[in-house]
Amino acid sequence: MADPDAIRYLRIAQADLAEAQRMVELSGFRDSSIGFLLQQACEKALKSWIHSRGGLAPFTHDIMALMDWLEEVGSDLSPFERIADLTFFAVQTRYDDSLEISPPDWPLLLAVTSSLLTQVERQLS
Repeated sequence: MADPDAIRYLRIAQADLAEAQRMVELSGFRDSSIGFLLQQACEKALKSWIHSRGGLAPFTHDIMALMDWLEEVGSDLSPFERIADLTFFAVQTRYDDSLEISPPDWPLLLAVTSSLLTQVERQLS
């Protein structure tokens, strides 16, 4: 049976990803809002993966720190390297309205995030 926290984290990640996808499809949303939801989806997915490996997810928004934890226990995160840049959207864009943001490649980041969630779902099966 999968860890209940891992399942909960993945469920939240799936909801955040779905919302970010809708925002990109509908357009007109702030890049900081889309980025925040994608960052949250990746953060929760990585925390789910950590729990699936028997760990306890640390209290951090730093995606790279979460990826480092998983790599230290032998997980291959090379297909998901692009998500490391999303940490920027966790805090900086939420509290500094003067930041100039060049829109990232949202379709690519959505695809990588979706792939991450699929991988985590496999870990829980």
